[in-house]
Amino acid sequence: MSIAKINDLIDNEKFEHHFQGLYDLQTLTPIGYEALLRTDLFKKPEILFEKASHTNRFFELEMRSIKKALQSYDKINQSTSKEKKILINVFPSNLADPDFLDQLNKILGETTLSANQIMIEINESEIIQNVDYFSAMVNELQTEGYLIAIDDVGKGVSSLQAIVELQPDIVKMDRFFAKHLAKSSRKQEMVKSIVTYCYNTDTKFVLEGIEILEDLEMAKAIGVSIVQGFLLARPESLEVIRKYEMDDKEDNYFSAKR
Repeated sequence: MSIAKINDLIDNEKFEHHFQGLYDLQTLTPIGYEALLRTDLFKKPEILFEKASHTNRFFELEMRSIKKALQSYDKINQSTSKEKKILINVFPSNLADPDFLDQLNKILGETTLSANQIMIEINESEIIQNVDYFSAMVNELQTEGYLIAIDDVGKGVSSLQAIVELQPDIVKMDRFFAKHLAKSSRKQEMVKSIVTYCYNTDTKFVLEGIEILEDLEMAKAIGVSIVQGFLLARPESLEVIRKYEMDDKEDNYFSAKR
């Protein structure tokens, strides 16, 4: 039954994307959005991708999802004067496909987006098994202008090796470190250590999972510059984000006129 559902979802593209903002902590304005797949056919996207990974259509699902996410985000991009980033999640096994870069470039060419607006978020779980190959692939993507983000840093023992070996543009630290950050001196020290590494290697740092004001204020106090979490924004539909961006553009226009 699951295979039939997956085939139906892929063939008829029965999915959409919601977008969650990444916020500059100094201005509390979004610098970009993460695209998150949503479908009525599976309660959790994780279940869909886990089941799809055991089929011969996993790569096709990934690329269709990327195409739909970028096409949707292109509508937001055309509604604002600022070139915000779009973060797309890619499974390492699909990133390793020989056709990935060519297909990504083709998808990008059908939008008004530029490569340096695309942040490719990779979960490091599979990468470390073949770090030399992924290093070459990441370098190729960066040469094309794409930005690379390593996700869930601190969640697994291999993630620190991944950020050293792959030299990503963005490091996203696992939400575990954001929860009760204000009350945990040990979490504060760990976050500060990665913030320092990122600062000294010209790498952007994002702390995920900010849900309460106290943790937001602590994150700012210890040097975090970009945050993501329910306190600032939940994932919203394209229509909601597009309206927000259009309203923001109008506010900036009238401010400039005054």
